[in-house]
Amino acid sequence: MHKEQKPLKEMTLAERLYIANNVYVLYPRFQEILAAIDDCHQFSNLKSEPECLFLKGKTGAGKTTILKSYAQNYPRYQTQDSTIVPVLEVTIPSPATVKSVVTKLLWELGDPVYDRGTISNQTIRLIGLMRDCGVSLVFLDEFQHFIDRDSAKVLKTVSDWLKDLILDTKVPVVLIGLPEAETVFQFNPQLSRRFANRHNLSPFSWSDSGREFRTFLHAVESQLPLIEESALADEEMALRFYYAADGIVAYVMKLIRYGTYLALKHGQEKLDLNVLALAFEKYVKADKPSKKNPFIDSDFFNEVKDASLDTSTIAMVGATNKKIKPKKTPPRHLRFYINKGRENVYR
Repeated sequence: MHKEQKPLKEMTLAERLYIANNVYVLYPRFQEILAAIDDCHQFSNLKSEPECLFLKGKTGAGKTTILKSYAQNYPRYQTQDSTIVPVLEVTIPSPATVKSVVTKLLWELGDPVYDRGTISNQTIRLIGLMRDCGVSLVFLDEFQHFIDRDSAKVLKTVSDWLKDLILDTKVPVVLIGLPEAETVFQFNPQLSRRFANRHNLSPFSWSDSGREFRTFLHAVESQLPLIEESALADEEMALRFYYAADGIVAYVMKLIRYGTYLALKHGQEKLDLNVLALAFEKYVKADKPSKKNPFIDSDFFNEVKDASLDTSTIAMVGATNKKIKPKKTPPRHLRFYINKGRENVYR
């Protein structure tokens, strides 16, 4: 029987933070890619040659989240005779070689001597184990680690090995990596043909006044363990998030999760500019040192580069918020200082 969730006021800090750290929003772009993966998975059963897919995207765009989201619907389980692994998922190690990949695949399938033998011997064992374990889909994440080797010989070797594995097992493969991982297809036209189904998980844009991005923020806020409204999807606040994160989901979620932690830790029930400014300094600034903190400084509007950003939005925010100041002095635990020249200025 489904157990009803306790009211937020009755939850411990740990319980509420668990909710914040497990927020998951299945927005349209995610749904499209998950549907494409499912088509490859199911459609391959009806074909003599499996349908494969390549998913590329910048770091933090959510590629690995998609992998985990799909794989969790096909957990491994034990029968009387063996372990069944419907979906085999592996993160390619760095530096990557065919030997390191086949070794890790064998290890994931429970081969007791996973690191023994030549690549040919290991591959034969892998084919047999995939059959015995009922593997019907393979995810290979961080595929750009092969590109990092910067060797034409390595790329040719891995493309040939992967093509043969697909043909011998008749199991569809989903490759996931940074955009440069697509280079591997240049070394094997036959492999390229098998991965003609390609998807790009790009960051959010601000087209249509950030409608898609703001819808995402609204969906995230609806799952947060906070009692008061934070209005994350309001155009002004959403634009701050968009600039801070460059539309990249990973940075958005870092800001929201750490901001939620700060708020709850100090008895607040919503995300305000103070906690979000602190979250930006802790989790974003190091990766983007040239960026202004958009939660305390409105000058960032002059730096927005997205050509699709509508000028009325910039004008609206600039006019109403030339210099952002809290309505009241925040509590001491939320104060922080920004170094401006020789002067530490409290904001």
